[in-house]
Amino acid sequence: CHHVTGECSCPPGWTGHDCKHPCSSGRWGRGCANSCACDGGDGGCDPATGTCSCQPGFTGQHCQ
Repeated sequence: CHHVTGECSCPPGWTGHDCKHPCSSGRWGRGCANSCACDGGDGGCDPATGTCSCQPGFTGQHCQ
C-alpha cells in the first residue's frame, strides 16, 4: 500500500481498491493498462502476462 494514501499497489492482472478484482476481459498487466493482442478464436489472454488463450482450432502466439 502507498504510505500516504493507503491505496493498494496491485500486482499485474489485478485491480480495484483492495486488488481483489481480476482485469476485465481483453485487458492485462499492472493496472490492467494493456490490451490483449490475440487474433482469431477470441479466447482472451492471461490477465497477468497477456499470453493468449486460444480456442480449439486456433494456434500461434496470437491465435492467428
